[in-house]
Amino acid sequence: MARRFNIADFKAISQMPATGEAEWLIAAEDSVAFLKESAQSEEVVIYASGPAAFVHAVLAPLKQVTPANHEDLMHAFVQTDESWTIQKSYGGGESHRVYLEAPLQSRSSLAGGEKLIFRRSFDGVHQGDSAIELSQKLIHALRLHFVPERNAYCRLDGRGDIEDVVRVIRTEPGQGRESLVAVTILAKELCTYMTLADMALVYFFDFTRFKSGSFNGWGEHSRIDRNAPDLFYHGGSINNASYVNGRMIVRSAILLQQLIDEWEEESNPAKNKEYASFKIFDRKNKVEIETSCAPEFLSNYFQKSRLPWEISPAFFRPDVLHRFKADPEKYSLDDRSIGCRNAWHLKGYDINDVGQVHAYIGDLARLPIEEQRYWQSFNEWPKGTISKRAYENDILGEFSCEYDPLDLLKYKIGRLNAVPPEWWQPRSQSHMDAARYPATDSTLEWANEIMAFDQVLVEGFQLKPLRKILEAKGKKAETSWASLRVSAEILVASGQTTDEAKAILWPLSRVHALRNILKAHSSVEEKDKEVRQARAAHGTLRAHFKDLAGKCDKSFDAILLALGAGDLNP
Repeated sequence: MARRFNIADFKAISQMPATGEAEWLIAAEDSVAFLKESAQSEEVVIYASGPAAFVHAVLAPLKQVTPANHEDLMHAFVQTDESWTIQKSYGGGESHRVYLEAPLQSRSSLAGGEKLIFRRSFDGVHQGDSAIELSQKLIHALRLHFVPERNAYCRLDGRGDIEDVVRVIRTEPGQGRESLVAVTILAKELCTYMTLADMALVYFFDFTRFKSGSFNGWGEHSRIDRNAPDLFYHGGSINNASYVNGRMIVRSAILLQQLIDEWEEESNPAKNKEYASFKIFDRKNKVEIETSCAPEFLSNYFQKSRLPWEISPAFFRPDVLHRFKADPEKYSLDDRSIGCRNAWHLKGYDINDVGQVHAYIGDLARLPIEEQRYWQSFNEWPKGTISKRAYENDILGEFSCEYDPLDLLKYKIGRLNAVPPEWWQPRSQSHMDAARYPATDSTLEWANEIMAFDQVLVEGFQLKPLRKILEAKGKKAETSWASLRVSAEILVASGQTTDEAKAILWPLSRVHALRNILKAHSSVEEKDKEVRQARAAHGTLRAHFKDLAGKCDKSFDAILLALGAGDLNP
């Protein structure tokens, strides 16, 4: 069974091929196979339009097409722009009336059904192809959202990835060719909706093949009539053209009881769930052990048991965080928690003094098994204890007294963002979220974090307003001076010595210089020199970053006072 619709299959029945033209022109009935195969696929076509093919599906009440009234359906035709309308009528023994009329009401087999596709024209305003609109009832019921760059109605799957459920596919017209348009939907979602709405899918299709300029009408020609219960059509052919026009009914392959059973299984807390095993420090028994994170292998403070507490930590190589840092659109990485859209959330992680990431085994148990296995692949025996912050927050239940310079800087920047002075450009939430400590000793991660730190801190200072402040203090800035140099001169004008001002600005200048060296077009030798110096002075790149952040925090306080922002510390 094909997973995805391929526009090339529709092109083959809709556009005349470069070779085999004569055979193709008289074989319109072959196009019916495309429709039958689509109905059996995991992604089905509900609308398609091209030069030699037209497919339009609507929903009809199941009882009204069981069995199908062939004559009624063959005489019915549903326009793509047919929609709800305000009708006004009078006569026939009745007074003037105004009422709302839904589409499909004038056909007995389709009355009470639902249109899925709408193509309306805004005459004289919109040029080109008319827009494709989807049934909002369908889209909302399936909890879908339109994502323009994917040209699809999407949802998040169990892994937090964006999944296309309804796709709108267009091809650009080639030389002498018309464009093709198709709308598809995943079969399982469509069948679910059909089952709950008690509807069947009714296809209206027309496949007509002829060559423009050499077609003079049908005249007398051979005809065909096919009358299977759920697939019926008529057609005909001449020596250089053919056509097929008909209807096909597709019924849901999913029973209502099946949906109920699936929901009961999902909501059953006793259902079988896989759990990974982790090396942990068993806080209750003060030993290092390897154990499953399944609930039956763990205990809590209120249970009398020899089993490890749920709040026993597992330790991981710091590389485990790279995946989450690399995709900020999908993952939210906060100081103590990690989230993956609607799929999962891990609270209580942290990094200890020896650089290990740690999380509690009870929290790991709540992750999907695929995510547990990912963390398991980085699991190692503890080389130290949990962080001081984690111990104070999670074990003692207290606010942490540990100094965190980056967190404090972001707090003060947040206060500036809330009521920004003229000299401060508010930093976006993405800038704030991106500023983090390096988790590993990777030079690339260090360089990326230095750049993010520079963007959230140094780039916030606005040059022109700073120049005005300096001029108000009686000194004019030179045209070559950047914002940090102007800030240093403001400090001098406020009473600091030149050396004191340079010392105050040095940490921020150092961050900016490092960014240029590590992320710009500096030589490999220059970058390697910075890495060696940072490791020699601090042991690890993470320790270097934290030390530099601490110096920036103190400098930032002095700059804020000089610029009149006051003390923004909590």
